[in-house]
Amino acid sequence: MRSASSQRLRGFTLLEVMIVIIVLMILISLLLPAVQSSRESARRIQCRNNLGQLGVALQHYAVSHSFLPPGSISTVTPVTQMSTPDGIGWLGLIMPQLGFPNVYRSINSESPLRSFATGEPKEAGITEELWEQTIGPNGETKPNIPLHPTVSILRCPSLGRFGNSGTEAAISSYAGCHHSSEKPIDADADGLLYVNSSESIHAIPDGSSNTALLGEWSEGLPGFGWVFGDRGTLRNATLQGPASGILSGGATLMDQIDERKLWEDLSEEEQQALLSRQKRVGGFSSSHAMLVHMLLADGSVRDIRRSIQPKLFRQLVRRNDIHEVDF
Repeated sequence: MRSASSQRLRGFTLLEVMIVIIVLMILISLLLPAVQSSRESARRIQCRNNLGQLGVALQHYAVSHSFLPPGSISTVTPVTQMSTPDGIGWLGLIMPQLGFPNVYRSINSESPLRSFATGEPKEAGITEELWEQTIGPNGETKPNIPLHPTVSILRCPSLGRFGNSGTEAAISSYAGCHHSSEKPIDADADGLLYVNSSESIHAIPDGSSNTALLGEWSEGLPGFGWVFGDRGTLRNATLQGPASGILSGGATLMDQIDERKLWEDLSEEEQQALLSRQKRVGGFSSSHAMLVHMLLADGSVRDIRRSIQPKLFRQLVRRNDIHEVDF
């Protein structure tokens, strides 16, 4: 009886517990990539849906006005980070079509820096998070960027969640196609959205199914915010790696520049690197592996591989080159 009782009370040995734990760890390691892949697939679908909704809003705007919204309304060209924002961009103009009429009414089209104001506008001052280029020639006053309301459709879910205000709410993950090569934002671009543009969807020389209208971007060159028509909402036809932040003209040097310095304290090389960065627009990119989502003018969303030939991508952005783009 003692032997039978002790046999019934016998527990697991340390070796058996370790074997069970190891087996569970192996199973979890096998399942985790599948779960992550499934979540990323869901995020990609949501990102495509965001672009699709932006496309519908642009189509509605075009029907109401007979042309697409201007990429940027500005009296000063080119639009660079050295100039105070002069006008609103295409995203601010289509807020009613996106279902945000109250946000649209809060936008001041004549003085966009006064948009979303809850009190008396400040004359100067801006948080370091919203201003990467704090040094300006002749020590010009930095503008006070308004805190943008959160519009979730403007954020790719692979980039994380919006904050309630500040930098994250001001950034749009989607930008209009401005030019087929790196070029400051101006009125002589060859894309569909540029300074004071008024392109018709039905009169695109290459056809709406062969011309890109919008695309994703996650490169580390933000604009002032989605309400403005600058490099935060307009991009050129280059493709870069996921959230790469690739720059041209002294990227490494820019990382070493102390933003608290005065302009006159910088060396000539540092000044040139800073000026180059301020004038640069940048291209399209995403947080999705191997691809970038692009919205065509016909309303379809396409997955563009990062391995696409640069010439072919330029043709996709250029509205008039008489070439059919083969996807």
